[in-house]
Amino acid sequence: MSALTPEEFVAALYRCCLGREPDLDGLASWAGQISQHGDPTAVLAGIMASEEYRLRSVENSGIEARCAAIANDARRALGRPLRIVDIGAQFLGPGSNPYDPLASYPPLDIIGFDPLEERLAERAEAEGQQGITLLPYALGDGESHTLFINNDDATSSLYPLNSTFNASFNHLHELHTVATQTVETKRLDDVLPRGVVDFLKLDVQGAELMVLKSARQTLQSTAVVHCEVEFAPIYAGQPLYPEVQQFLNACEFELMDLLVPTRYHYVTEDNGTAQDRLLWADAVFCRVTDDPDTLRAQSLIAAAVYRKPTLAAHLLRSSG
Repeated sequence: MSALTPEEFVAALYRCCLGREPDLDGLASWAGQISQHGDPTAVLAGIMASEEYRLRSVENSGIEARCAAIANDARRALGRPLRIVDIGAQFLGPGSNPYDPLASYPPLDIIGFDPLEERLAERAEAEGQQGITLLPYALGDGESHTLFINNDDATSSLYPLNSTFNASFNHLHELHTVATQTVETKRLDDVLPRGVVDFLKLDVQGAELMVLKSARQTLQSTAVVHCEVEFAPIYAGQPLYPEVQQFLNACEFELMDLLVPTRYHYVTEDNGTAQDRLLWADAVFCRVTDDPDTLRAQSLIAAAVYRKPTLAAHLLRSSG
């Protein structure tokens, strides 16, 4: 993947630090400074010195304290380790797992699946193997499929890249398949030991619905699903977000939020960098239930992972 342009870097800082898209004047000013002086840290320093950032930091500190208190209460009420299932578990760097904040509420029981064994080995080396089981399985519908391994192997998929569509967008137009291999996929219901699943994370590049449809029994005892979804066909033939939501709604899950909405700009002659097209995001679903144990797990996750204090408090109160 290519490096970020000054405009893309500034936009990312605004989203991370201020929780919003940059205004056009601010974007042009900061991007111009980077282009002229070559020091991107000046942008971060400027944002952190702003009144908007200060007020947001004060607000966030209050939310953090409230979430920590609720999470501690939920953890005590739960009285057992959280069980996490990670589908697409390769190592993408420190802090890259959405459930990483749950490490503050040990112990955790993590089971991870990924077909690329070398990536699982990297994760085991980086994080150790205490409390985590990593299995080199390609999850799917239990049938034989072609695994398309791409130049950015984090984008490897059971679906081929949609090169015609991707050619129009920054970064995506650089993706290409470098190898293929036939894999025998396994159904999650067949390989996952029975028991509750508190946090089910899926990041399998377009094959999420295939995995979910072969996990109906697992979903009956799952509290939270954190699932990457696409709004446009980055992969040829892949199901899109509406199909994923429809399936999970039928399994008695309801949408809580769409996180990390990721937008791309079209490749044009003037090389504009406005992030004009929403292509993918992470969708968070909670199972509708009155089971106290599930509600407490959902409360802990809502507070610790998603920083949603009112949702977490509501769930904990509903658990009795």
